[in-house]
Amino acid sequence: MPMSALQDAVLEWVAAARKQVAAGSFSREELDRLAALAVERPEPVQQLLYLHARDPSVTSDVLGWARYPGEDPGGVDPVRPYPTVVAAMAAGWRVIHFPQQLAPFDDRETDIVGFEFVLERWE
Repeated sequence: MPMSALQDAVLEWVAAARKQVAAGSFSREELDRLAALAVERPEPVQQLLYLHARDPSVTSDVLGWARYPGEDPGGVDPVRPYPTVVAAMAAGWRVIHFPQQLAPFDDRETDIVGFEFVLERWE
């Protein structure tokens, strides 16, 4: 699972604090700095990723996509973000909606593009 920016900052602080403890120079101000890391962290933003797959399997090829980063998307990325839903899951996205397990259809005859998976992550 990918680490958050807060986790990264805390781990960096712990590494530096260990060196200061070993050198005998650790101070109360360092604890205040750790507390500030938690207080200054902005609220996480939910990102949504819509992936349209060839069939309802998470290993199926992604045919279409849209990403909403918690703000005005400002356009669609022309580069496919992940080749499969399972690849997005491996990158830290969580599936919050699976497509209905309907019979296959020919997307040339409908306005539906593939089987829609909705994924989220918080950053």
